Amino acid sequence: MENIKPIDWNDYFIEIARTVAKRSNCLRAQVGAVIVGTDKKIKATGYNGVPSKVVSCMELGECYRIKNNIQSGTRYETCRSIHAEQNAIIQAGQDRCMGSSMYIWGHDFICILCKRFIVQSGIEKIYLKKDEFSSLLVVSASDIKNELSNDALVSMK
Repeated sequence: MENIKPIDWNDYFIEIARTVAKRSNCLRAQVGAVIVGTDKKIKATGYNGVPSKVVSCMELGECYRIKNNIQSGTRYETCRSIHAEQNAIIQAGQDRCMGSSMYIWGHDFICILCKRFIVQSGIEKIYLKKDEFSSLLVVSASDIKNELSNDALVSMK
């Protein structure tokens, strides 16, 4: 019998996030997020898309941000969608997020809005993978807290 090894936990959860991203109704990006407790149990999933019962860009057949060449990472108020990270946190609730990890498929950065959500929720570690060709990135919530604190100090000067 051949030597079969089970998939690594990080690879397992990032693949689930990749599948979750396929539910996205955003024309610009398909992003999926999975919140996982220290017990390796999934607490919630989320993908980027419009709030319930709101018409999506897919349904409209166009994206305002694409149509107006709005740079990624800017002018979030012009987007109809909720980010995957935010959707997962909303689904889980803070009590299920405390001490957990988040796996994100579809991009290799965390926007300022989602950084605030992540810190507030109690998530401790974030794993990101842009696509099948990129490396898995790991970010700690304590690094995000420091970044947010330092950014606040810089903006006050």
